[in-house]
Amino acid sequence: MTDAAMLSIIVPSLNAGATIGAALDSVAAACAGLAGPPPEVILIDGGSTDDTIAEAEARRQALPGLRILHQSTRGLAAARNEAVASSSAPLIGFCDADDRWTPGAITLRLAALRLRPDIWAATGQVRFVSVAGDASAAPVRRVEGAEHPGFTPGAMLIRRHAFQSVGPFDAALRIGADGDWILRAAQALGPPLVIPQLVLEKGLRPGSLSTDVAAYRAEMMLIARRFIARARRGGA
Repeated sequence: MTDAAMLSIIVPSLNAGATIGAALDSVAAACAGLAGPPPEVILIDGGSTDDTIAEAEARRQALPGLRILHQSTRGLAAARNEAVASSSAPLIGFCDADDRWTPGAITLRLAALRLRPDIWAATGQVRFVSVAGDASAAPVRRVEGAEHPGFTPGAMLIRRHAFQSVGPFDAALRIGADGDWILRAAQALGPPLVIPQLVLEKGLRPGSLSTDVAAYRAEMMLIARRFIARARRGGA
């Protein structure tokens, strides 16, 4: 199987006309040079009323494998679940509409997974940036384990079997579904492989889910309690 055929790339969007172009351009740059037909790129839109879809359509030449799905449920976690169910490749990557992959994001993580066929995911470094592109924080501190809540789907390339083993994202969680799923996966399958290179610039903008600190903390407390309960049951 060629490199490109191994990939399904999922891009959730909602009224992201200002940023979706840069996100998709970064995906196209990361895909450049991959062997084989273009990879599957699924943009799943939650009902945008701005020019998100038009911006995506304008990238079809750069992303011939682009498919646009219209979300039938609500919320980011539910969007990811729908797109995963609709995807077909053995490896799944995510790039949110506010985020940007680095040019080496795919090849670096692919190489890591080839070296470690026993590992369910490879993840790299994240740098938080404003949507204007200015660095607002240093790269997330690396931790070889599942305790670090900064692990995010956009930095990870995940084997499909992990979703089959762990199940979907918890759509009842508004903000913390990412951390919850990664903790569940790590408890069931072991820690992901961490590489030292930067693979994701994660966009932050006022009012985004990522900046709702109080709600994030509340959900992380719930997720921590679930984690402890699973650990006491032996990881089940």
